[in-house]
Amino acid sequence: MAAASFMNLGPSAGRNGGHLSRMTRRVVRAVTAVALFAVLLATLSGCAGYRLTTEDTGIFGDGTKTIKIKGVDNPTMYPWLPYLLRSALRDEVGARSLGVWKDDGRADYEIKLRVRHFRLRGDVRDSDDNTQLYTASMSAEATVYDGATNAVVWESKVVSYSNSYDTYNEQDAAEEVGTELVRRLVDRMRQHF
Repeated sequence: MAAASFMNLGPSAGRNGGHLSRMTRRVVRAVTAVALFAVLLATLSGCAGYRLTTEDTGIFGDGTKTIKIKGVDNPTMYPWLPYLLRSALRDEVGARSLGVWKDDGRADYEIKLRVRHFRLRGDVRDSDDNTQLYTASMSAEATVYDGATNAVVWESKVVSYSNSYDTYNEQDAAEEVGTELVRRLVDRMRQHF
């Protein structure tokens, strides 16, 4: 039925029924806009020195160097926090292919994490008096050492993150805030300014 009505448009409708030419103009405008954006991005990245952080090799070079944890300073009363941060850092370095992770032995680089502040607060309780909303905040810094000389190669300065989490388990909230904090620390490891 649709094909039959398309065929009966008559000679005044034009070869494409008048609609295709309007659509074609929109497509051409969209393609032109995308092309101009691509040219602008290429100009900024090539001439002005800007780069996307995913293109940066980071402080570890081309991703073939070995990396391990030197330690986690944990001034809190949560004994599971260092393990949580170690796991998050190992996962983030691996996901971004920044280097080859080592759990022991010699490594090209060693990372020391220092927790400066960590706080978990139960904000909302249910009818059984169980906490169901936690606010978690954490501040930490990372220092990268040369594995051979123990010289400081890079320091992150203090990075902070805070958020609220709808969960009954305080450790889940701590894991979420710790993972995001580590992501932000690793973001800084990829930036060269």
